[in-house]
Amino acid sequence: MDFSTRTINLKIKHFDYSGDLRTIDKTLIIYPNMDYKAINRELFNVCEASPEKQVLKIRNGQNVLIPISFLIENEEPYYVIDVATISCFSELHSINRYNSVNQLFLGVNTTSLLQDAYVDSVCNKVKTLESRIAQTELLMPQLEWRKQSYMEDTVSALLNKVQFLNRRFDELYPKYKAGTLGRDLSP
Repeated sequence: MDFSTRTINLKIKHFDYSGDLRTIDKTLIIYPNMDYKAINRELFNVCEASPEKQVLKIRNGQNVLIPISFLIENEEPYYVIDVATISCFSELHSINRYNSVNQLFLGVNTTSLLQDAYVDSVCNKVKTLESRIAQTELLMPQLEWRKQSYMEDTVSALLNKVQFLNRRFDELYPKYKAGTLGRDLSP
């Protein structure tokens, strides 16, 4: 990062059911050698929050959500930090407990397990889409044949109706010409 030490003014609001709804003014100091994880960890420390139980929503002066990188890139007079409780805490807690047990036994990082799960999920979706496309390609000739068959049936039905109307017209035309049609249809 190509900047000197930066002091960022924060207005912290706790919406994490702690009962304290007032705004707390604090400052965050960012050093040039800090990476994303270090900045994130320091931000949680300043906000007195835990990444396992809470989430931070960073907003600029216009109340627009922004990513952490904007803290470094843009100079605002202050940033608003909303501290909120994660809504699915019990599920995440059980996942973290399961992953920490796996870390002990397998030596695997929790983050990589979640990333692997996401990658597997995307791969399964792609495989499902590929199989559906293959099935569609196999059915395309049948669809063309069915379309042609439907059109032939429709044309045949229309021809039968036209032939019936022609016969009726041929039967009634001589009576119409002779003027006796009205007498045949009267009660």
